[in-house]
Amino acid sequence: MFKKIININFVILSLFVINSVYSQTKKTSKSFETRYIETMKLASKQEIFTVNFKQEIYSALRDKVSLSDGVLSIKKPSSFRFEITSPRKEIYLSNGKNFWKYIPELKHAQHLNASSNELGFVQLLTDLSNIKKFYDVSEWKKSEGKKAQQDINTSHVKSDTPPPQNDDDILLRLTPKGDKQQKVLYAVIQVKTGFIQELRIVQLNGNRTRLLFDTYSPKPVSNDLFEFTPPQGIVVDKM
Repeated sequence: MFKKIININFVILSLFVINSVYSQTKKTSKSFETRYIETMKLASKQEIFTVNFKQEIYSALRDKVSLSDGVLSIKKPSSFRFEITSPRKEIYLSNGKNFWKYIPELKHAQHLNASSNELGFVQLLTDLSNIKKFYDVSEWKKSEGKKAQQDINTSHVKSDTPPPQNDDDILLRLTPKGDKQQKVLYAVIQVKTGFIQELRIVQLNGNRTRLLFDTYSPKPVSNDLFEFTPPQGIVVDKM
């Protein structure tokens, strides 16, 4: 009798394990294209948001990494404010018509065309659901890091190796169409929200940027946030 109970329990446990494995397989069985389409649908619903970021910039010429923190505000279809708050304040903003770059410490501002490539990746953030207009999209796989002969000691900003795969995020490799500055971008996007969690930008000259985004807020922001009037006494260059 005791032996029969053990056998029954073993069968029940085996069925439970099989069902668990099946459920896990079913959960992760969606193709990359299906997950991409579903994520982009969610991304298209994010009309207004503000998010904190940490930025790492690698200079190939100096072989040095600089760090900064800031806040990014987006209002679709084309308004953004990318503000570095430390270690030195820098403001990049656009209302879709005018693009300004302002560094208070230097008392200097630049008025650029709205189509400037100064912050080309922001186009991706303001129009994530239509990135195939600007980039060839594929899955970001571990083979990228192997091709570049990178190891675990390579800093993230200098690495093409993606973070560990999981069901919460989709990993994208983005090859720009017609961009003369960017070589490739890598993006980590949260599947359930469509929000970018990480963005790595590799430029043709070897320079690299890594952005980590945290604490998204969908609260409305004023249009004034995307407007800029040069303060008196500063130098303004029109590009």
